Amino acid sequence: MTKGFSSFLAGKFAYFAHFGSLILSTIADTVMSKRSAPFVAPDFIEDAASKDGQKQARELLSTLQADIAAFRHQQLPPDILTQVRDMPIYQGNLDEVKAYQARWQPLIDRALAFYPAAYLPPDYLPLPASLEIPQFVYHVQKLHLTKTRAKESKSFGSVGALIAKCGEFSSEEEMRLSQALEGDEDARLVAHREFIDLRAYVFCRDVKGEMLEPERLRFYRTGLIVHALPDFKIVDSRQKPRKRRNDAYRNPLADNEVWKVYKQK
Repeated sequence: MTKGFSSFLAGKFAYFAHFGSLILSTIADTVMSKRSAPFVAPDFIEDAASKDGQKQARELLSTLQADIAAFRHQQLPPDILTQVRDMPIYQGNLDEVKAYQARWQPLIDRALAFYPAAYLPPDYLPLPASLEIPQFVYHVQKLHLTKTRAKESKSFGSVGALIAKCGEFSSEEEMRLSQALEGDEDARLVAHREFIDLRAYVFCRDVKGEMLEPERLRFYRTGLIVHALPDFKIVDSRQKPRKRRNDAYRNPLADNEVWKVYKQK
């Protein structure tokens, strides 16, 4: 792992490894609560900007994802860690977590070849959650588990693209959507899907033992591995989902009971 990555974790919310080979934060996907680091074709691909180079990069990334999926099948749940509640969260002491991270390190290093900006300043963006590499957090004093009402949002420039992604709507609704796009080449449709988002607020201590500001992680897809400090505490607020902020959009043009569609403002 890079020194920049270690610096991020030391200054941000935890050491995703102990003063050295550290690992990712949410891997967000992205979803997670943060954007993820951008994809870059690895240096070892010749003429990466060409069509053949891009194809090779996609194939290599697909191979990495398949290897990660196979490794997850073997290694999750971890055999040396303890599960937290009914969550894909596992805790252990420093040696146990470092040993488990070491098993993942070759795959993490391969992922960083595609996302070299991961965890580096100024943005400190994580690896994408779509890779499904567990997140490792060190020096954790407290976890606060929450559920939040949230929404997924996608925008489209045509009704056909909307239907391909979000499913069918009634003929009357499709007509309204088409009319919303007519006569305005800049017009777009925005689709919203509501869901309950599971998150963990992770409280860590720095090298001086002082509590850092909590970091909010979406972990359900990747899994979360925590080095638990003495007197490690879990606060479980999942029974009381937090209210989502008011939506600026009202009166959808279409609603198929999963996606509500509006003309983008």
